[in-house]
Amino acid sequence: MGKRSRSKESRKAALDAAHKPTDVARQRPTASQHFKHPWLARLIAVAMPFLLLGLIELTLRVCGYGYSTKFFEETGDGKTLTTNWKFAWQFYPRKTATSPTPILFAKEKAPGAKRIFILGESAAAGTPDPAFGFARMLELMLREQYPTNHFEVLNVAMRGIDSHIIRRIAAECAGLSPDLFVVYMGNNDMIGLHAPSPEEFTLPSGVRWLRFKLAVRRLKLVQLGGSMLAKLSSKEGPKQDMEFFRRQRLAFDDPRREPVYRNFEINLRDICGVAGPAGAQVLVCSVGVNLRDFPPLGSLHRRGFSAEELARWDKLYAEGAAAESARNFTSARASYEAAAQIDNHFAELLFRMARCYEAAGRLDEARRYFSLARDWDAIQFRTDTRLNDAARSVATNSGARVRFADIEKRCAESPLAQNGMPGAAIFQEHVHFKFDGDHLVASSLLGEVASVFALAAPSKPLSRDDCARHLAYTAVDDFNVRSSIARLTSNPPFLDQLEHSLRRAMLEGELKERTRQATTQMFEQALVTYRQAVAARPDDWMLRYNFGNLLSQVGNKRAAANEFAEVVKRLPGQRAFRLAYGNALLESGQPREAVAQFEAALKLDPQLKAAAEGLAAARSRMR
Repeated sequence: MGKRSRSKESRKAALDAAHKPTDVARQRPTASQHFKHPWLARLIAVAMPFLLLGLIELTLRVCGYGYSTKFFEETGDGKTLTTNWKFAWQFYPRKTATSPTPILFAKEKAPGAKRIFILGESAAAGTPDPAFGFARMLELMLREQYPTNHFEVLNVAMRGIDSHIIRRIAAECAGLSPDLFVVYMGNNDMIGLHAPSPEEFTLPSGVRWLRFKLAVRRLKLVQLGGSMLAKLSSKEGPKQDMEFFRRQRLAFDDPRREPVYRNFEINLRDICGVAGPAGAQVLVCSVGVNLRDFPPLGSLHRRGFSAEELARWDKLYAEGAAAESARNFTSARASYEAAAQIDNHFAELLFRMARCYEAAGRLDEARRYFSLARDWDAIQFRTDTRLNDAARSVATNSGARVRFADIEKRCAESPLAQNGMPGAAIFQEHVHFKFDGDHLVASSLLGEVASVFALAAPSKPLSRDDCARHLAYTAVDDFNVRSSIARLTSNPPFLDQLEHSLRRAMLEGELKERTRQATTQMFEQALVTYRQAVAARPDDWMLRYNFGNLLSQVGNKRAAANEFAEVVKRLPGQRAFRLAYGNALLESGQPREAVAQFEAALKLDPQLKAAAEGLAAARSRMR
């Protein structure tokens, strides 16, 4: 019995031992115990998602996914650079993003050449037609004044951007052997991509945070995410109607403006900073705007305005407006001044007061109030006093390599400015120059540029008419430019402006009268001017592109196609030129050749609707 019992107990103990965890099993090391230091495991756990994202980013780049976020890109020969028309996609929705003006230049600067980059926004770009901007005129003037020197004036200004993006462009230009940066900017910083929005919460607007966001947008991973979201979401961005712009209004004394002024100055200093190591000098310009003939886009009453005060103010303002309409400027001024005692922040009131002071011959007060009306404009698409002061301060405190060109003052002192107040003789609307205004700026910059390069002081600059002849600015082009401005100002944010409907009717009446007076002789003279200009400068693609447009206007589609062919030969990667060439071929009875151009345009941009429609039409013609 004893043996059997002990044997049974032995078997039970062996069975229990088989199911009981051993000391080794109980002490199996955890993941963190594989490492000598537990903090190393935690570090790897934190870093792993970033490593994974980095691996995805690297894979996307190796596979060639997405679009380039650089401003410049190489052409087919690898020796020539042009602008990247997709550059703005990283900042704006593709449907609304603008493109830089195409330029074409050698990556390696020719020995002895002086390379000048023009930096800025739409006014510097030459809107509405860059072929006639001050950059083009400045190049003509430099070559005429100093024929033994080789100048390259490269206009890298762009519509719709601000100082944050211009700083990015300047950094790329710094790697391309620049000799001079001409900086003309300030119209877009107060409203737009990096400006404060009163209707939504915004994260801190410090320049470092904004630059971090811009850097993140360059990632291929972000491009992939944005593309996926765009496919999943049918929503479009906020519609920029008049109501949208009304919600964006900011008073001149709103504290949310302060970061904009601060960031603008930092960006401008950094632009000057990248120039030095690149061996370039900088010419910082103040910005001229239309003061006399452009009422504010938006007005706001001062903070803390009571209902009783508003009622009294409205009564006085209405009395003043009625008297002004009757041309009783003395009575109008009295009512406006009484209203200003209650609230002198309302930009439209300040503009009306300026007109009354001018009518009374009190010109100093008129200039002051036109300037105040610009500063208190609550939809600030014009460089204000503080931004121009910041440009002056940076230029005068950044050392000998940075100079200041007071373009604002030159505009005011010009014979084109009535009573020292720049207006419609210089500007198309708020900031974009007329041809005469661009000539004024180019003439003002000529002496500054000569001083930078220690050249002899220029004699009388190339005249306005000579510039028009060289650039082929004809009566037809002037009509086209004015028509473009008419379309622009018929849309927000111009609709709330004082007397907007009157100005619009006057411009439309002007265009109708020009159309009525247009003659065959006018078009024939324009063709002669273009043929002479192209013969003198056959490699100037802007001349040939505009010549193609003129030939299309007069119905000579086959000759237009020949001009567009020359443009495409020089800039094959620009979708707009492929599209123009394709349309000209289609309309001149060459559908098979048109198909090739539309297909090339779609290869560049598969979402280009006009190219898809052209392709369908060309294939239909072939059948």
